[in-house]
Amino acid sequence: MAKLRHNIIANFGGQLWIALMSIAFIPVYLHILGIEIYGLIGFFLSVQAFFSIFDLGLSATLNRELARHTHTGRISNADAIRDLVRTLEWVYWSLGFLIAASIFAASSTIATHWLKPVLLSSKQTAQAIGLMGLAAALQWPSGFYAGGFRGLERQIILNGVNATFATLRSAGAAGVLFYCSPTLEAFLLWQVTVNGLQTVATGTGLWRLLPKGSRTPTFRRECLKGIRGFALGMTGIIILSFVLVQADRIILSTLLPLNEFGYYTLAITVTAVLSSVVQPFFAALFPRYTSLVAAGEQKKLIALYHESNQLLAVGVATVAAVVGLFAEEILLLWTHDAQIATKSALILTLLLVGTALNGLMNLPYALQLAYGWTRLALYQNIVGVLVVVPAIYWLGQRYGGPGAAVVCIALNLGYVTLGIPLMHRKLLPNEMWSWYRHDILPPLIAASATAGAARLVVPIIPEGLTGIVVLSGIGLATFCMACLWSPVARVLIRQYLGTRLSSKPL
Repeated sequence: MAKLRHNIIANFGGQLWIALMSIAFIPVYLHILGIEIYGLIGFFLSVQAFFSIFDLGLSATLNRELARHTHTGRISNADAIRDLVRTLEWVYWSLGFLIAASIFAASSTIATHWLKPVLLSSKQTAQAIGLMGLAAALQWPSGFYAGGFRGLERQIILNGVNATFATLRSAGAAGVLFYCSPTLEAFLLWQVTVNGLQTVATGTGLWRLLPKGSRTPTFRRECLKGIRGFALGMTGIIILSFVLVQADRIILSTLLPLNEFGYYTLAITVTAVLSSVVQPFFAALFPRYTSLVAAGEQKKLIALYHESNQLLAVGVATVAAVVGLFAEEILLLWTHDAQIATKSALILTLLLVGTALNGLMNLPYALQLAYGWTRLALYQNIVGVLVVVPAIYWLGQRYGGPGAAVVCIALNLGYVTLGIPLMHRKLLPNEMWSWYRHDILPPLIAASATAGAARLVVPIIPEGLTGIVVLSGIGLATFCMACLWSPVARVLIRQYLGTRLSSKPL
């Protein structure tokens, strides 16, 4: 358990730093490049996410296979493990180059017939899209190698690498814009450079962590046969998840002018703070769930499942309640632009509600993958796509960004109310009501009530440092109340206080 705890802490540190880097320099980008170009950068993020479609479940498969090999000892042959990595690596890189070439070839069409630039010319937009495709292709393999790090539970090293390159990517881009060239081309060329270096670093690091073999690893087609079922299921889930997650951005990028789309992009960027709470849990617990399932240790699995869900709910509830209820004030303190804060605040609040509901589903989803059961998530996403895409188009036309954000809430509410019972019925019978009553609802209620009371007591947040201090105090109070209402958090607090008090001399 100590290793799991260290991995979660490392994941939190890494994710929080990456989130900080991703948002800290946005005011610089807005000031130098403007809201329209920032909207195009938001399209760049969708291009990067687009590559997840072609993951084919390989990164999750590598994560799961290395976790099984490492923790159960079922396969001790180092050569087999290295052949698996080499085989999947060849598939991954081949697809990456093919996709990058396709995006470059389609850049003019996208700039002319998809996006709606106001100040940028179609030629400038097309050139930017071509560089975006290259940057995304170079970063894409790093996600595959990261899956190997997680399967080996070497997440402290992974977070160090990711945090280093996140700093280079964001702070370095600001430096390039300030001191070299205040242009979109310079920004994207820097992304290309850093993304390439990150992939080289993660790939080299993974190969050094793998056990030594007796020969050079080779591509083996039979390696693909053994993982085909899980990988195909993951491929379907990833494709449909991309459509569901990116549908609002893709559709709104065709409906809204780039400057209006920039406000929506800004709100999405802030919701990444919530992802920095969720992802550390998923990254650390998926391989641990997998090892417990493989070992048949059902009681330990159930106990860990409830404990981890309770702790996750504390973090999700705190961030969603505070940022959601004080969205406009936080945006104003961050960007120092009243117009941007006003136009993005409602969108941010609505997106946070949907993202929080989705975050609560991450550990149940990790459990499904640990069992190798992909069918439920696949069917849920099929239904989601059929409903969500037309709903976003219809509401996006009429209400813009807020309309699309409401669809996000409805989709994830459906997952929580319908998907959770189906999942528990198959994998953990008799544990569903405990998930709702003990794991999720107490911290959600406590955090919402505390932040809501603060919103009434402090209707106006001061500007500057005083405002930051006030919001920090509200966040701390909300977090403390959520902890006090969470059973496992209370136990951890009592254990910590008992240890501290017993260690003090009388």
